[in-house]
Amino acid sequence: MKYKRCPRCGLNYITENQRLCKVCIDEIEGRKSIFDEETFGELLCPYCEKNPIDIDDIMCAECRAKRKRNGNM
Repeated sequence: MKYKRCPRCGLNYITENQRLCKVCIDEIEGRKSIFDEETFGELLCPYCEKNPIDIDDIMCAECRAKRKRNGNM
């Protein structure tokens, strides 16, 4: 199978029989791409799985405080 770059964005590779990449097709049809930041929604702490965190955080403030109290940080 041979690949080529998407002629619209020039970033993604597609097979020779495809017209455009998935990202470009979604954009043209007005759908949100799986790569849009707004579609990720709220991120949850991976430790407690209940408190929201920012994209740059490793864990929520509550879990961070617990780990610090227990001497794990």
